[in-house]
Amino acid sequence: MPVTKLQKVPRTGNGALTVSRQDSAVVFSLLVASAPGGRKSGKGSLTGDPDSLRRAFRAGECRLTLDDGESLNIAVVAHTEGGQVAYFELR
Repeated sequence: MPVTKLQKVPRTGNGALTVSRQDSAVVFSLLVASAPGGRKSGKGSLTGDPDSLRRAFRAGECRLTLDDGESLNIAVVAHTEGGQVAYFELR
């Protein structure tokens, strides 16, 4: 009997990216999974101002505040200079 695997649906919405105490508006897509020990793991993408995303990429770690007020520590792991999209992982 074949096993069907359910695909998780990413959470999307508007949020705020905080880098060095400066907030900027972003649109996020986040896919969260449970990791061993009850920790969250996840990854996603951000769409926003290229300068803000560049600062976040160079800073490494920053904070993403979701539309429901939840704040997550993230690390921006990929961004193309001048691009409006960046990719991140949860910390």
